Amino acid sequence: MMATCFLRIGNDYLDAATRCDSIRAACAAFRDIAGGLARFDQRIEGSIHLAPCKAQVVEYPDFVLSLGPRGGLRVERA
Repeated sequence: MMATCFLRIGNDYLDAATRCDSIRAACAAFRDIAGGLARFDQRIEGSIHLAPCKAQVVEYPDFVLSLGPRGGLRVERA
């Protein structure tokens, strides 16, 4: 069974993670939200969890997302 991407933003609960079609789509969604907050000098982190279905999403992420000091998206393998 193929894994699906789930985007978790900030301190959201795992069951609030949003399903995305791809890692690229999850990164784009995070960038939109984090970029909007950055305009008000707020920072947030996100994480991508790969799982077959939402019920199988685990606490530890596969990727951690953040904005760098110049506004670029940082994607780090966890």
